[in-house]
Amino acid sequence: MYNSPVLFDKSITIVNQFTPRNERRKFVVISDHAGYEKAKSFTSELASTVPFEWLSINGMEDKEDIKRVILTQKMGTQFYIAAAWNNAVMIFSLGVEAGLSEAEIQTVIIGPKRRYVYCMKCFEVSEVAEESEIAECDHCRANLEIGPFYSIVREGYIGYPFISIGKEEVGS
Repeated sequence: MYNSPVLFDKSITIVNQFTPRNERRKFVVISDHAGYEKAKSFTSELASTVPFEWLSINGMEDKEDIKRVILTQKMGTQFYIAAAWNNAVMIFSLGVEAGLSEAEIQTVIIGPKRRYVYCMKCFEVSEVAEESEIAECDHCRANLEIGPFYSIVREGYIGYPFISIGKEEVGS
Protein backbone atom coordinates (compact mmCIF):
# COMPACT_ATOMS: atom_id res chain seq x y z
CA MET A 1 0.00 0.00 0.00
CA TYR A 2 1.34 3.43 -0.99
CA ASN A 3 0.96 6.37 1.36
CA SER A 4 1.60 9.86 0.01
CA PRO A 5 4.36 11.83 1.75
CA VAL A 6 3.36 14.39 4.37
CA LEU A 7 5.27 17.32 5.81
CA PHE A 8 6.23 16.81 9.45
CA ASP A 9 8.83 18.39 11.75
CA LYS A 10 11.64 15.97 10.80
CA SER A 11 10.72 15.55 7.13
CA ILE A 12 13.60 15.00 4.71
CA THR A 13 12.31 17.86 2.56
CA ILE A 14 12.89 20.44 5.33
CA VAL A 15 16.25 22.16 4.96
CA ASN A 16 17.90 25.18 6.56
CA GLN A 17 19.17 26.52 3.26
CA PHE A 18 18.05 25.82 -0.30
CA THR A 19 20.49 23.85 -2.43
CA PRO A 20 20.24 24.23 -6.20
CA ARG A 21 19.74 20.84 -7.86
CA ASN A 22 21.78 21.40 -11.01
CA GLU A 23 20.47 18.25 -12.70
CA ARG A 24 17.02 19.85 -12.82
CA ARG A 25 15.94 21.85 -15.85
CA LYS A 26 13.76 24.43 -14.12
CA PHE A 27 13.11 25.71 -10.60
CA VAL A 28 9.87 26.99 -9.09
CA VAL A 29 10.13 29.02 -5.88
CA ILE A 30 6.95 29.50 -3.85
CA SER A 31 6.97 31.75 -0.80
CA ASP A 32 4.58 33.49 1.53
CA HIS A 33 5.19 36.82 3.24
CA ALA A 34 7.31 35.17 5.97
CA GLY A 35 9.55 33.41 3.42
CA TYR A 36 9.94 36.35 1.05
CA GLU A 37 13.52 37.27 2.05
CA LYS A 38 14.72 33.65 1.93
CA ALA A 39 13.17 33.19 -1.52
CA LYS A 40 14.56 36.52 -2.75
CA SER A 41 18.14 35.66 -1.76
CA PHE A 42 17.85 32.20 -3.36
CA THR A 43 16.46 33.55 -6.63
CA SER A 44 19.27 36.12 -6.81
CA GLU A 45 21.74 33.18 -6.62
CA LEU A 46 19.91 31.51 -9.52
CA ALA A 47 19.77 34.56 -11.76
CA SER A 48 21.04 33.72 -15.27
CA THR A 49 21.99 30.12 -14.36
CA VAL A 50 18.75 28.19 -14.76
CA PRO A 51 15.17 29.13 -15.67
CA PHE A 52 12.99 29.72 -12.64
CA GLU A 53 9.54 30.93 -11.73
CA TRP A 54 8.69 32.66 -8.45
CA LEU A 55 5.20 32.68 -6.95
CA SER A 56 4.64 34.87 -3.90
CA ILE A 57 1.44 33.96 -2.03
CA ASN A 58 -0.66 35.50 0.71
CA GLY A 59 -1.93 32.25 2.19
CA MET A 60 -4.87 29.94 1.74
CA GLU A 61 -6.74 32.23 -0.66
CA ASP A 62 -4.08 31.52 -3.32
CA LYS A 63 -4.67 27.75 -3.26
CA GLU A 64 -6.01 27.56 -6.84
CA ASP A 65 -3.13 29.69 -8.19
CA ILE A 66 -0.59 27.42 -6.50
CA LYS A 67 -2.28 24.31 -7.84
CA ARG A 68 -2.36 25.77 -11.36
CA VAL A 69 1.36 26.67 -11.23
CA ILE A 70 2.33 23.20 -9.99
CA LEU A 71 0.17 21.38 -12.54
CA THR A 72 1.52 23.39 -15.50
CA GLN A 73 5.16 22.51 -14.83
CA LYS A 74 7.09 19.97 -16.87
CA MET A 75 8.56 16.83 -15.40
CA GLY A 76 11.94 17.42 -13.79
CA THR A 77 11.06 20.78 -12.25
CA GLN A 78 12.46 21.32 -8.74
CA PHE A 79 10.17 23.07 -6.24
CA TYR A 80 11.37 25.26 -3.38
CA ILE A 81 8.97 26.33 -0.62
CA ALA A 82 9.84 29.15 1.82
CA ALA A 83 6.93 29.72 4.17
CA ALA A 84 5.52 29.63 7.68
CA TRP A 85 4.37 26.18 8.86
CA ASN A 86 0.67 26.30 7.84
CA ASN A 87 1.36 27.66 4.35
CA ALA A 88 4.27 25.25 3.83
CA VAL A 89 2.05 22.27 4.72
CA MET A 90 -0.67 23.52 2.37
CA ILE A 91 1.77 24.05 -0.55
CA PHE A 92 3.52 20.73 0.10
CA SER A 93 0.17 18.91 0.17
CA LEU A 94 -0.91 20.51 -3.11
CA GLY A 95 2.39 19.45 -4.67
CA VAL A 96 2.05 15.85 -3.51
CA GLU A 97 -1.58 15.80 -4.69
CA ALA A 98 -0.32 16.97 -8.11
CA GLY A 99 2.20 14.10 -8.22
CA LEU A 100 5.42 15.58 -6.84
CA SER A 101 7.77 13.35 -4.87
CA GLU A 102 9.83 14.34 -1.84
CA ALA A 103 12.93 14.40 -4.05
CA GLU A 104 11.40 17.22 -6.09
CA ILE A 105 10.68 19.50 -3.10
CA GLN A 106 12.87 21.45 -0.69
CA THR A 107 11.19 23.34 2.14
CA VAL A 108 12.47 26.07 4.44
CA ILE A 109 10.16 26.66 7.39
CA ILE A 110 10.11 30.23 8.64
CA GLY A 111 9.28 30.30 12.35
CA PRO A 112 8.35 27.35 14.55
CA LYS A 113 7.56 23.90 13.23
CA ARG A 114 4.59 21.94 14.53
CA ARG A 115 4.81 18.44 15.94
CA TYR A 116 1.94 16.03 16.50
CA VAL A 117 1.53 12.84 18.54
CA TYR A 118 -1.02 10.09 17.92
CA CYS A 119 -2.43 8.71 21.18
CA MET A 120 -2.60 4.92 21.26
CA LYS A 121 -5.22 5.09 24.03
CA CYS A 122 -7.93 7.31 22.50
CA PHE A 123 -6.68 7.33 18.85
CA GLU A 124 -6.64 11.14 18.58
CA VAL A 125 -3.87 13.51 17.44
CA SER A 126 -2.54 16.30 19.68
CA GLU A 127 0.03 19.03 19.11
CA VAL A 128 3.13 18.81 21.33
CA ALA A 129 6.27 20.87 21.98
CA GLU A 130 8.90 20.40 19.28
CA GLU A 131 11.48 18.39 21.24
CA SER A 132 9.22 16.73 23.84
CA GLU A 133 9.81 13.10 24.74
CA ILE A 134 6.77 12.91 27.03
CA ALA A 135 3.41 14.64 26.54
CA GLU A 136 -0.14 14.64 27.82
CA CYS A 137 -2.91 13.79 25.36
CA ASP A 138 -5.23 16.78 24.85
CA HIS A 139 -8.22 14.46 24.51
CA CYS A 140 -7.98 11.72 27.17
CA ARG A 141 -5.25 13.27 29.39
CA ALA A 142 -3.13 10.10 29.22
CA ASN A 143 0.61 10.47 29.74
CA LEU A 144 2.34 9.55 26.49
CA GLU A 145 5.90 8.59 25.70
CA ILE A 146 6.56 9.92 22.21
CA GLY A 147 8.11 7.23 20.07
CA PRO A 148 10.72 7.82 17.36
CA PHE A 149 8.42 6.72 14.55
CA TYR A 150 6.22 9.07 12.56
CA SER A 151 3.04 7.53 11.17
CA ILE A 152 2.16 8.92 7.74
CA VAL A 153 -1.28 7.33 8.04
CA ARG A 154 -2.01 8.81 11.51
CA GLU A 155 -0.08 12.04 10.75
CA GLY A 156 1.74 12.05 14.08
CA TYR A 157 4.44 10.36 16.12
CA ILE A 158 3.17 7.29 17.92
CA GLY A 159 2.40 8.11 21.57
CA TYR A 160 2.59 5.17 23.95
CA PRO A 161 0.48 5.58 27.13
CA PHE A 162 2.14 4.97 30.49
CA ILE A 163 1.16 5.31 34.12
CA SER A 164 3.06 8.10 35.84
CA ILE A 165 4.43 7.29 39.28
CA GLY A 166 4.91 10.47 41.29
CA LYS A 167 7.81 10.97 43.71
CA GLU A 168 5.49 10.73 46.70
CA GLU A 169 4.31 7.26 45.58
CA VAL A 170 7.81 5.83 45.04
CA GLY A 171 8.87 5.96 48.72
CA SER A 172 5.66 4.40 50.08
